Amino acid sequence: MPAYQHILLAVDFSPEDSQVAQKAKYLSQQTGAKLSLIHVLDNIPMPDTPYGTVIPLDAETTYTMLETEKQKLHAIGEQLDIHLERRWLIWGEPRQEIIHIAEQEKVDLIVVGSRGRHGLALLLDSTANKVLYHAKCDVLAIRLQDD
Repeated sequence: MPAYQHILLAVDFSPEDSQVAQKAKYLSQQTGAKLSLIHVLDNIPMPDTPYGTVIPLDAETTYTMLETEKQKLHAIGEQLDIHLERRWLIWGEPRQEIIHIAEQEKVDLIVVGSRGRHGLALLLDSTANKVLYHAKCDVLAIRLQDD
């Protein structure tokens, strides 16, 4: 079985991101894989932007919420030593955008956090669950503590 070549870490800026990020970093170091980073903006309104839904991380904006999200992604990327060209901040539905970037960038492992919900909560929530069942590559769901 060949080692992973490209790992995509999906973050949601929750307090648990650091434990998921450290495991993704460890896997990338152990396999020699490139590590990329994605955050999907699904909880802030989209301003009128000339560059579509992918947000250039070097573009200046006056939109405070967007700047805050960019700073969070930049901090995680710097902490994990991920090159700027392998960091994505995108507006949209998380499952779709994570899978789209994974396919576009030929990712062979997506790493996400999972809160281990059960019953109705599992059906209604879980970006991790949606990615797991729709991605064309491997998905590693890092189990987080229930709320």
